[in-house]
Amino acid sequence: MATSIVIRSGADRIRYALMFEAIIVVLFGVFAALFTRHDIVTTGSLALVLSLIALLINFAFNSIYDRIDVRYGRIPTERSSFQRLIHAILFEFVLVLFMLPVIMWWLQMRWWEALLLDLIAMAAIVVYTYFFTLAYDRVFPVKQIR
Repeated sequence: MATSIVIRSGADRIRYALMFEAIIVVLFGVFAALFTRHDIVTTGSLALVLSLIALLINFAFNSIYDRIDVRYGRIPTERSSFQRLIHAILFEFVLVLFMLPVIMWWLQMRWWEALLLDLIAMAAIVVYTYFFTLAYDRVFPVKQIR
């Protein structure tokens, strides 16, 4: 039963990740410059580096998450609101583990300052992830063989 569920291709995952990250780079760069004492070039450069890290994590995380869905007989593009919320929160938690040291070093912040900046960004990105993924699934659905 679970083997008949069709999931996103590698090319589709790349399109998703590139679209997702392009928007985040712009948003993070602008808002980080507004809320820190750093210029847009510094925060924009940081946003680009964090985006590259996130692209790699995004591809791996979503591939694994989809396979877990399939293992339990769920169609990834038909997740419930609760399943989408869990997906977004787990994804952001993994990103924090990788990005906090980079933010600390790049902006010369203490760990708690970087954590606060990252938590604010993470909260906003959880909401963004939910709506972006919902829209993406509607615009680029994966056709199921029934």
